[in-house]
Amino acid sequence: MYPTSNEYKTAIKKNSRKFYWTGNIILKDETIIPFTNKDILKGSGYIHRSCSGSSELEIGTVYAGEFGISLFSNIDRYSLEDSKIELFYHQELESKKIETIPMGIFDVTEANRSKKILELKGYDYMLRFDKNFPVTDTFGTAFELLSFSCEKCRVELGMTEDDVKAFVNGEEVLAIYQDHDIETYRDFIHYIASTLGAFAGVSRDGKLVLKKYGESISTEIKTRERFSSSISDFKTRYTAINSTNAKTKIAEYYSLENDDGLTMNLGINPLMQLGLPEKRKRMCEVLLTEICKIHHTPFDMVTIGDPSLDVGDRIAISYEEEKIEGLITDIEYKINGKHRILGVGKNPYLSKAKSKNDKNIVGLLNQIESEKLVVHAYSNYSAFNLSSTDTPVIRIEFASNKETEAIFNASILLNIICDTEEKTRKVSRKVKKQVELLNNDGKSYIPPKFEEKEEVEELDFIENIEIPTRLVITYVFNDTKIEHHIPKETYLSGDHILNLFYPLTKLQEKTMNNFSVLIRLESGQAMIGKDNAIAAISGQSLGSTEAWDGKLKIDESWKKIELSHSFLLRKLKAEYKVERQVPRPLVFDEKVGRFKYQGLMLGKYTEEINTEFKDKEEGNDQG
Repeated sequence: MYPTSNEYKTAIKKNSRKFYWTGNIILKDETIIPFTNKDILKGSGYIHRSCSGSSELEIGTVYAGEFGISLFSNIDRYSLEDSKIELFYHQELESKKIETIPMGIFDVTEANRSKKILELKGYDYMLRFDKNFPVTDTFGTAFELLSFSCEKCRVELGMTEDDVKAFVNGEEVLAIYQDHDIETYRDFIHYIASTLGAFAGVSRDGKLVLKKYGESISTEIKTRERFSSSISDFKTRYTAINSTNAKTKIAEYYSLENDDGLTMNLGINPLMQLGLPEKRKRMCEVLLTEICKIHHTPFDMVTIGDPSLDVGDRIAISYEEEKIEGLITDIEYKINGKHRILGVGKNPYLSKAKSKNDKNIVGLLNQIESEKLVVHAYSNYSAFNLSSTDTPVIRIEFASNKETEAIFNASILLNIICDTEEKTRKVSRKVKKQVELLNNDGKSYIPPKFEEKEEVEELDFIENIEIPTRLVITYVFNDTKIEHHIPKETYLSGDHILNLFYPLTKLQEKTMNNFSVLIRLESGQAMIGKDNAIAAISGQSLGSTEAWDGKLKIDESWKKIELSHSFLLRKLKAEYKVERQVPRPLVFDEKVGRFKYQGLMLGKYTEEINTEFKDKEEGNDQG
């Protein structure tokens, strides 16, 4: 519920009220065109928000808010491309002051014009998250992942780190299970919100926020405030959750001791697959505790309206002589009209069998897609200056769930600068000269009617010749160089595209694989800019990585170190060699002494424990 003053809460409950709506159209160049209540065609404006489906209460939802309005305006509809609109509700208080409530910021997606009317429709910033999600591996806390998503999609996060940590699992480190179905950042936010037991939405000031279903009553809607209402004769409540483990292909069931309510199906959440089984169990159990707090009576009603209400709010409904609590899952504000609020839910008695049995296979039905084409994408996050030594520019790790084949493809944008050399070559040219004669005294003269003759002379022409730059590409599969296929490319100066392809056959079942591309130069210079080396390994039955084996892979080039200087009238020249040493594992024996038991029932119980640790190899006493 949007925070308002007590004076507003009193005014909004009166039988009559004075209010009006206004708004601003913000063009692409930040020009603001305001409009007033008189500019709004009567009965045309609405704002619609939702946080759940049409039949069942859900968590992890990422619904976009929608608006529609018709204005008396002469604005050219073509100027509204990439424009925004913001709406405001103004309530006159008893003190004659005006209290303003922001009703949201929306991107205009459709503009139609008749002779006098401009019709606008659009959605809030949630649609900005419908952007391709290229990440296959990442980890972090929920706050870090939400901040990352907002930065990529140009939407501000309206929560602090402490706000996110307050949710269940808010302090857990989350990692993406690679065999996931995350296609957009909106999907990613859905799984984050589901992990935290919340739902996502865009606030009235255009920021991404996560919310829980309300536990305390925001307001009471009495009979005289409703034009029509329909209230269920049952109460929706949850006593169990169902979450599918993608690794074991088992639908795990968590419930309270008294399991007589509904089961909420969480499906396969790729953020709850990695880590120890104890971590997954802990995350599911705290989600169960949070979801079991959700209880309400479904309803559907049309009211005189309160623009400060939001989805997720808990309201009290006066019905005859009792008060019924309901959760708002859908709300539609009619501009200058009635408001409709809705709270959905299922009957736990009619849905019990289905929720506990049929839903157990929902996540597994989604997992049957294991035969679908899986793509592991790569992009370089730093630039490379290639040299005469092998430089690793691409490295992709992937797992094969069963014996299969895959294909490696890459496209690399290169900037080439070739070496040059000077070359001299002889150039012949013909020159016409006038014929000179000698007179009697030996002096030359040109006769009035002179003749020309042609002579050939040779000149030295010096030019800079480019030496084509040659690249040698080496493939490394599972740390073994592929010797039988070494592509080579030759380029002149300029920008070029290097396309690579290699088939990966006979991948073993349940194994980790790695594929690398090394490039070296034989001459010239070559640079690969940031994000200019994109690659992918695609195939069927390619799964996620296994648990980390503790190995750190480092690519480092070492040159020979030579020392040569004067030392006690002698020359000192030494070569240093770098070798890798494998640490020797320590094995310990543990000896526990005998337990002593004295007495029976009310007797005494004592114990003596002697612990010794010995190194098997050296036999030294360590404790």
